[in-house]
Amino acid sequence: MDVGQLKFDAQGLIPAVVQDWRDGTVLMVAFMNQEALQRTVETKSVHFWSRSRQTLWEKGETSGHRLKLKDLFLDCDGDALLVKVEPVGPTCHTGERACFFSRLDSPETKTSESWGGILERLYQMIQERKRQPSSDSYTSKLLEGGVDRILKKVVEEAGEVAIAGKGGKKDEIVYETADLLFHTLVALGYHGVTPQEVYQELATRFGKSGLRKGTTS
Repeated sequence: MDVGQLKFDAQGLIPAVVQDWRDGTVLMVAFMNQEALQRTVETKSVHFWSRSRQTLWEKGETSGHRLKLKDLFLDCDGDALLVKVEPVGPTCHTGERACFFSRLDSPETKTSESWGGILERLYQMIQERKRQPSSDSYTSKLLEGGVDRILKKVVEEAGEVAIAGKGGKKDEIVYETADLLFHTLVALGYHGVTPQEVYQELATRFGKSGLRKGTTS
């Protein structure tokens, strides 16, 4: 392993941002030295250097909540690492999925709003409308209409994507695909299926080849 491009600090450490490779959630930030990085690459299980205990440690060595290495990147200056992983269980020692679960302006309140991206935010909104319907909310009306109304919209939007794709106009393809994704999220929310469950299914298929069900390459 060539670490010549990396800039370790005076203590021989480099910060490592750990990210869930499935949805981009930042799980934690810690430090690595050359040995921790070497062990991570060799074992495919993430290791760090503990600044408080002054020792090498493998994430999850006592809890079993390991981080399986999927990929490694360095930043433009070579002084930080991005570690893409598949987590086994919660990453945070508190039992939370990730260490970033509090807003700066309300640290006493737990939230999952730092996790994932726009699909997660939309899904959270859908769940909120499911719990507390609003009379002027399109999402609430869809959910109140039941599964048949929701699935009818999914089929309609899938058709619109096909028509846009046939037309070949990029802006129309983007617009109709956004509609399809949104209505699919409503269908998932109606059944209580989270985006993370779909990501996990895609993750199990990633890299598998062959002309059969359940492959992505």
